[in-house]
Amino acid sequence: MNNPKDRRLLGKALLLLIIGAVLFACGLCLGAAATAVLTRPGLPSLSSGPAGSALDHPARPGTAVVAGDLEIRVMDSIRPADDIVAEGSTLNPRPGPGNEMILVTVSLTCRPEEETCAFVPALDFLLVSSMGVHRPKWLVVGLPNPLRGGEMQAGETVSGDIVFEVGKEETGLVLVYTESFGSNTVYLEVP
Repeated sequence: MNNPKDRRLLGKALLLLIIGAVLFACGLCLGAAATAVLTRPGLPSLSSGPAGSALDHPARPGTAVVAGDLEIRVMDSIRPADDIVAEGSTLNPRPGPGNEMILVTVSLTCRPEEETCAFVPALDFLLVSSMGVHRPKWLVVGLPNPLRGGEMQAGETVSGDIVFEVGKEETGLVLVYTESFGSNTVYLEVP
């Protein structure tokens, strides 16, 4: 380890491990909280509100909903997407027994009134069905069109796919977006 190049590589590897551990821990905490909130009995029905305002009244595919500084649309989905995920890398996750991968194509636009917008797909999105709550698979590489988080400029639009693992029998999927540093939540139907 006397070589400076080796020390830099070790430092980068340790940094990546620490970042991964923090994201994993955040995902567990947020996933548990989301599961408790989204699946608790007696969740109020707000279906008389605007589309996308409630879990039981999600916005239809292609319909834009506003959450804070972002305008969000679910454009499409590919299910099963096991082969696409597997072709990306042999290190990508494989679905468990009775499960399959789904790619949800999302379009995000930074509203013109904002200076910049930021989002983190691994933290901001959940996929909900009557059978449970699913977190995005964030250690997936080699996809043709991944949704990459980051900062966007006013008026800029980005789109890409988010990977989830769901049960083969699950229906009625709803993509839930909650701002990382805000209180806005929207619900979007997945085709």
